[in-house]
Amino acid sequence: MNITHWMRQENSGLAYTTLEIVEEEERQGHRVCVREPSTNAILYGAEAPPDIHCIHSQLHPSAYHDGIPKIMWMHGEPLGSVGNTISMRAIVDLAPLCDAFICMRAEEQPIWNAIRRTYLVTKGIDLQRFKPMDPPPPRFTGTPAVLYYENWRGQRNPLILCLAMQEVAKTLPEARLHLYNCPGGKMAETFQRLIEHCRWYTFIGSLKGAEQDVNALLNRGDIVVSGLHPLYARGIEALGAGKAFIGPGYREPGYPYTCELEVTSLTATILKCWREYGSFNFRTWAEKTHDVAETVRQSVEVYKRYVL
Repeated sequence: MNITHWMRQENSGLAYTTLEIVEEEERQGHRVCVREPSTNAILYGAEAPPDIHCIHSQLHPSAYHDGIPKIMWMHGEPLGSVGNTISMRAIVDLAPLCDAFICMRAEEQPIWNAIRRTYLVTKGIDLQRFKPMDPPPPRFTGTPAVLYYENWRGQRNPLILCLAMQEVAKTLPEARLHLYNCPGGKMAETFQRLIEHCRWYTFIGSLKGAEQDVNALLNRGDIVVSGLHPLYARGIEALGAGKAFIGPGYREPGYPYTCELEVTSLTATILKCWREYGSFNFRTWAEKTHDVAETVRQSVEVYKRYVL
């Protein structure tokens, strides 16, 4: 199948997820092309008459009425899509051009389904990229070493996690929190002031920007914590690396470390996870639950429904 993906170049979970899907489609024998929706420029792959368009960001007007089926991938969570005042409007504007939507979290399917027929597929990660390293890289300081690394923006920040780690440190004085992907500027200034004023430097081991090698970053810690709620996003890469993942929005059936976005709940879950560390195989869970190969197999079956 010839598959054209429409995606803006940006530093986001959307872009990384899309590229992992594209690479897996190639591994499964499909011909892929990634285009920039505002310029129609090819970002990856070679030009070929598409059997289907997959929309991740926007769609170039030249494809609006070409008679080729169109599927929109729903990467963002619905409340955030409304809250940023841009995404939901763009989705509704493009919906009449789409044959269907694809989402990757069961909780949001009814919302997208109200706009367009929406199919649910597994939210997968590239398990060939995100994996335990041998030999492992130098560990972060801390017992346990807790990592926060999702993209910070607006209300998506580690404030509640910092407060939870303050409580964790009362039971585990050697615990350390490492904050990565901080965008700098006022956000970095704010957290630096908080760290100094609240004396959080007793348990915060790092306040850093982005790291290029995410798998190596994940392999340096013990527990990765997300602040997203009510859904989850890219933090599940930690599971591929064989590390614990704790996220208030992560509630997959059978996973033992679920919590609320609240200090007491988050504290208790971190302590429980560390107390039981080694009793649950996070890599095996990722292989069963979050394999991008399965994501692509399921999504291709959706494509086939619309390709003549």
